[in-house]
Amino acid sequence: MLDIQGRKYAAVTVCDVTLYDINTKYPVMYFDTLQLTSVEGNNEVTEIQGGKGNPILASISHSKNVDVQFDDAIMTMSSLAVLTGGELSSTRDPHKNVTITMAQTEIIEIKKDATEIELSNAPKAGTYVYIAEMIDGVLSTVTRTINTVEANKKVALNLFNNYEASKNDANYRVFYEYEIGLDNDTTNGNELAVLSDKFAGTYRFIGDTVLFNQYNGNNDVFQIEVPKLKLNGSFSFSFNAATEAAVFSFQGKALRDDMGRMIVFRQIEGGNAANSEDAANKQLDGSHIAIPAEFVTIESDGTMKEDTETTSM
Repeated sequence: MLDIQGRKYAAVTVCDVTLYDINTKYPVMYFDTLQLTSVEGNNEVTEIQGGKGNPILASISHSKNVDVQFDDAIMTMSSLAVLTGGELSSTRDPHKNVTITMAQTEIIEIKKDATEIELSNAPKAGTYVYIAEMIDGVLSTVTRTINTVEANKKVALNLFNNYEASKNDANYRVFYEYEIGLDNDTTNGNELAVLSDKFAGTYRFIGDTVLFNQYNGNNDVFQIEVPKLKLNGSFSFSFNAATEAAVFSFQGKALRDDMGRMIVFRQIEGGNAANSEDAANKQLDGSHIAIPAEFVTIESDGTMKEDTETTSM
């Protein structure tokens, strides 16, 4: 039986979201640091008018649409891969020999009688090293090694094209590339390649949260399922100097599944008590002394049983 006036709830927190692969059914991403979870449904209406005064004779609803958005306060490379549909590579992958090329720039001091420079990392073999002298805070013309270099932190100065030693000690800015993930290198790194022909996929969306029960003051379990959520691969980064955290927004549209469902809402009344035996006859004892409070069993005459079981609220 449906209630004419159902229980009233207040939404007071965000959802934790899990995305499942449509084909394998495996969970592929879990979000527990969201700032916003929103679900918006709408549809279009076609109105038919006619007769004297041209009144509306019929109003036909169609083109139902459900939009889902969830904003993550914390970024992971895995979540970016889901958002962009990109290919994620990791040096920690035991099944692949993955190396990642990093671009590096640093300032080094070159003594007036020096014959070589020593870099923080060994340049990538087969690449060039570039240097520019810093004169009164201004970078001079850049010069590079005549040929590509070996993977060695020390680079001879006579390898640079048209290099002229300063009469005094001088600071130079160096530009080069180096690799991580090589043999005997324990550095962990990830690389995400966003490809032109790959897009964000379709996932099963599960959002878990709680609703505040206005009647009894408890938080009841509430779950949102979108059987088929097509993610929108649009993204933007805003890195602010004012220390404001960048928010990573995920947006998608609900697709119709084989059963005609676009979105499903589920609710469990009574919180943890609803999962225990004889849930209808159990309630929190209201004690502020015992933390966590105890569930007590209520007899048919309204009295409590002597035995209680402790459970977390």
